[in-house]
Amino acid sequence: MKEFLKMFFAALLAGVVLTFLPFFMFMGMVSMISALSEDEVAGVKDNSMLVVDLSTPIMDCVVEDPMSRFSPEFLILGGGVQDENTLALKDLTDAITRAATDDRIKGMVLSGSGFGGGMAQLMAVEKALKEFKESGKPIVSYAENYTQGEYILKSLSTKLFLNPNGGVDLKGLATQMPFYKGFLEKYGIDVQIFRVGKFKSAVEPFIETKMSEANREQNLRMLETVWDTVSTIIAENRGLSREEICAAAASRAGMFSQEALGAGLVDTLSYYEGYASYIKDTLGVKNKISIVDYIAQPSMVIETAKKKIAIIYAEGEIVDEPEVGSISTKSIRKDVEKVIKDTNVVAVVLRVNSPGGSALASDNIWYSLEKLQKEKPVVVSMGDYAASGGYYISCGSDYIFAEPTTLTGSIGVFGVIPNVSKLASKHGITIDEVAIYPNSIDPSLLAPVSKGLAPIIQKNIESVYTQFLSRVAEGRGKTTDEIHEIAQGRVWTGSDAIEIGLVDEIGGLYDAIEKAASIAGVEEYRVIQTTNPKKSIDAFMELLGGSKDDEIRAVVGDELADMLGVMREISDEDKPRVMARMPYGYRIDF
Repeated sequence: MKEFLKMFFAALLAGVVLTFLPFFMFMGMVSMISALSEDEVAGVKDNSMLVVDLSTPIMDCVVEDPMSRFSPEFLILGGGVQDENTLALKDLTDAITRAATDDRIKGMVLSGSGFGGGMAQLMAVEKALKEFKESGKPIVSYAENYTQGEYILKSLSTKLFLNPNGGVDLKGLATQMPFYKGFLEKYGIDVQIFRVGKFKSAVEPFIETKMSEANREQNLRMLETVWDTVSTIIAENRGLSREEICAAAASRAGMFSQEALGAGLVDTLSYYEGYASYIKDTLGVKNKISIVDYIAQPSMVIETAKKKIAIIYAEGEIVDEPEVGSISTKSIRKDVEKVIKDTNVVAVVLRVNSPGGSALASDNIWYSLEKLQKEKPVVVSMGDYAASGGYYISCGSDYIFAEPTTLTGSIGVFGVIPNVSKLASKHGITIDEVAIYPNSIDPSLLAPVSKGLAPIIQKNIESVYTQFLSRVAEGRGKTTDEIHEIAQGRVWTGSDAIEIGLVDEIGGLYDAIEKAASIAGVEEYRVIQTTNPKKSIDAFMELLGGSKDDEIRAVVGDELADMLGVMREISDEDKPRVMARMPYGYRIDF
């Protein structure tokens, strides 16, 4: 028996070793590669150009996940703290600001095709690049073709190269909205709409085949306001008048390299070799470092300030239950509780980048932020969107900043209840009901809203809208009648929102941080961010299997995938029926 136990435990030990040895070897290899990659980016060489790839996706907040060290990219290529596939906006702008005073950095190259962020990120990066340029260091760009998004930033360059056979896609702004009424009718699907506000256009795609006049009016106004900002930026960067830029955009002159040169949109027509020679021979710069590697450099600044300004990120659609890439009551509440308990946090900046979502979750988040505001000042910084539910959670703050291009407002409420009974009947599916009361039966995909229940639902929608108005009126120091005049679901740009009192000042994240410190009465402080990172197991599963949405998108294309996404969302019975959200699929193409 003794020998048996001895052999048994020996075999057990061997099994454990053999089971876990590959794992420990694997982890050792990861650590070794990590160390090598850190050595690789350990220093910046003298006489270097900082290379900023503008096509890299830019998000307000990027959280490194431990599972990223198991990715094929990390194992093969190595990597520092910064994810090479995504840039955090604050990391990017901080690095550009730091490079302006770094003697080792002699200039900057703006590379990449397209721009990886939205308009709010573009405005923040443009401001940082302008400060870099004012330091006297050159910015150089080359492209075979410039998209409009990247050109807005690359127009800042002190030397702008264009391939002799290329062009500049300067064209103004436009938006396209999909409408599903014909699709729904074709397949026997009804949608029952409940809404408040003549501008609440989020429901129009389900009941119209084109924009209403009210919706067309607000969309045109938004485009004009954003284009005013964008064209002015380009004109100032190129030393031209705004009229000259608008004329070039209207005629699409930039599509032809010689016309682009003649219009002053670029400085030199040259192949890549001429651009490379300019950097090496004319500027005399021999080395380069990518923005990703530069961000990974250890900071030379040691922050010793005890007082802190905390940034809470509210990015994505507002949902009742936590979802990856969304805002939930639970996630915001957790952040709020964290900063309330931290006695060294003297003020909070809420960075909002959201088109809205669940009305219930929006009010719950509003309540949590009201609780926070009783303890510490709260300043809002709006990103691309802070509309509908995104504005709901912002309105009670002490001060609100928005970019001129931010889409905000959309103070309105709607509900969409789909019904496929016609489609079902074509396939022999019917439904019968029995209930205690006529209004006991909730609507479902197979049963329309009853005549008795419809006015009750509409009353609920109107009640939520009234509460929305009261929240905004209280937060902005106005009457509900005054807010109703500018509400009714209308979307406003940041520039127009100032005029009607929904926003206090034009500015970005750094302006909000400075304002929060000013309200708190502190001069020395450091900035921290509170985030709820994705669970490692979620990241691991995504790594193994990928996203079903991504697979669908790859097969059917973006437009059809967006349509399928909307259909799925409105037919999901677990989703909230009362929504405070911007129009589905709305975007400004730049």
